[in-house]
Amino acid sequence: MEEKRVVRDGSQAYMKKIGIAFKKYFIISGILINLFFFWMLSGLPIFIDRPLIKSDDPLQGDAIICLGAGLTSDNFPPNEGWTRIYTAVQLFLDKYAPKIFFSGAGGRNISEAEIYAEVAEWLGCPKEAISLEIEANRTADHPLNMLKKIENHINQDSPINIVTSPLHSRRAYLCFKKSGFRNFRLVTSYSSRQDNPLFVRALRKSQFDSYRPAKKDHYALFFKIEQRTEFFFDTLREWAALGWYKIKGYI
Repeated sequence: MEEKRVVRDGSQAYMKKIGIAFKKYFIISGILINLFFFWMLSGLPIFIDRPLIKSDDPLQGDAIICLGAGLTSDNFPPNEGWTRIYTAVQLFLDKYAPKIFFSGAGGRNISEAEIYAEVAEWLGCPKEAISLEIEANRTADHPLNMLKKIENHINQDSPINIVTSPLHSRRAYLCFKKSGFRNFRLVTSYSSRQDNPLFVRALRKSQFDSYRPAKKDHYALFFKIEQRTEFFFDTLREWAALGWYKIKGYI
C-alpha cells in the first residue's frame, strides 16, 4: 500500500513538473511573440539583413547579367524578378553595357530567361541587345554557365554588372568570386537618368486631369507588419542558403 502511494506521489510530482515546464514555455513564447510583433511594427532595422547585402554602383562594362528570381504559376516574374529586369534595362538605357544576359532555367515548360527577356523588351530594351542563358538552376550555376559558352564573349576579367535583389546579393557576389570573376559589380537598384517616362516609370503621370491618388492609410499598419515579417523570414532563409552553399563548396 505504501509502495503504491509512493508511486502515485512520484507520478503527481512528475506531472506537476511537466505542467510547470509547459507554463514557462507558454509564458516565454508569449513574451517572444509580442516582442517580435512590436519589433515588426516599430520599423526598427532588422539588423541581420545587413551582412547579406552587397550593393554597388554600376561600372562601364561589357555586359549586364540579370539573374533569374523564379516564375509564378502563370509564368510571370515574381516581385523580385520584375525589379531585377527593370534595373537591368535601366542600366542598359544609360549605356553601362551594350548587352543584357538573362540567366535562369526555371522549372516548367519555359525558362526564366525567356520570360524575363520578353518583359525587358516591353520595358524598352531592343531584342538584339538581349542574350539568354537557360540552364542555370541555382545561384552557383550562373557564373559557371556564363564562362562555359564561348559565344557569350564573357571571361573572368570581363567588366560586368550583375543584377540581383539585395538579400541575394552577397551569395551572388561570393559565387562569382569563387568562379574567378575579378571585375564585376553587384547592382540591386538603379534608375535611368533619362527624362523619358516611356522608359523611366517613376516619371509616369496619369492622362486624366481628374486623377487623385488613392488613400488607404487604414490598412497601412497591417501592410507594414506583413511586409516586414515576410522580409524577416526571407532574411533567415537567405542565411540558411549561405550556410548550405558553404557546406557544398559553392562559395
